[in-house]
Amino acid sequence: MNKTLEMPMLYKRLSKVGLQPKFIQEKALPEWWDAELENNPVAVLEAAGRIAKRLGLDMASVLDPDAPITFKQVIRPKFKKIQNNSDESRLIVAQGLATRVAEMVTYACKKPFTDMATSAFEIRNFILKNNYYIDLDAILRFCWNCGIPVVHFSEFPKGSIKMDGMAAVINERPVIVLSSNRKYSAYLLFIILHEIGHIASGHVKDCVLIDEKIIKEAEDKEEQEANEFAEIILFGEKNKYAWGKISDSIQIARMVRQLGNKDMVDPGALALNYAWQKGEKEDWVIAGGALKILEPVANASVKINSYLEKELDWQSLDTDSEEYLKLVTGV
Repeated sequence: MNKTLEMPMLYKRLSKVGLQPKFIQEKALPEWWDAELENNPVAVLEAAGRIAKRLGLDMASVLDPDAPITFKQVIRPKFKKIQNNSDESRLIVAQGLATRVAEMVTYACKKPFTDMATSAFEIRNFILKNNYYIDLDAILRFCWNCGIPVVHFSEFPKGSIKMDGMAAVINERPVIVLSSNRKYSAYLLFIILHEIGHIASGHVKDCVLIDEKIIKEAEDKEEQEANEFAEIILFGEKNKYAWGKISDSIQIARMVRQLGNKDMVDPGALALNYAWQKGEKEDWVIAGGALKILEPVANASVKINSYLEKELDWQSLDTDSEEYLKLVTGV
């Protein structure tokens, strides 16, 4: 005899994979759900199906009261962790939820995917034909014009390990998901360029690649290649700038504005390049102060998802998927 699916036990099983009841109630349950329905087996069954669909969970594992709940594996994950020996399971929730968002976004993308160049130099030159700067807006226009959706998604359960970014090929098109909550455009610009590097270099042909944190000191060969790719798109060459010591944020803000105009690159990216090259904590503080001067009203994630709102064919999604995607992207 089949066991009845009960809501309290479903909450417990979801919690075991890091999906707490509060998160489920706020993000995954349908609008019509009410706590009084917990004793209604038909309502619980329908709610369980909605939860599985929204969060990208394996439907059979959710509906079987005796089974451990797992994420649906759309594509093989490849984890790029801060420490190579760290436990990949820490990133399973972030990867599973982000992959589900990527799945919806690629499905609803209006523009057909057109192969982009595999050379960072070619991509840089192509972008500069129509843009004065290599900046966040220029790179977002480039990605969407190539049929590569870019989405900011960071609605993870409390306590989940987040990631800087993710790249994959889903529904026969590349997609980039950013989860970093940095508010300045220059930070998210570099992450997007890093993920473009992974895509162009063939690192994501048969997997979803999860970058826990993008760092200069990465020993992983693919991470080094993606960093180099991003640097060349931004600056035209590797290690272009040899920075001397800069004493304060005002000085560096003035300097990078001048350099940005000369070299056709976002001044904020130059400020971060200074900190990236120098590497000391005080250098990052000075660069951060420069970003405040350069971008006094910063909300890069909103800018990224404003492109998403315009570029997706929302009507191609079913009502529940559209509702969920808008909820977790804030559009």
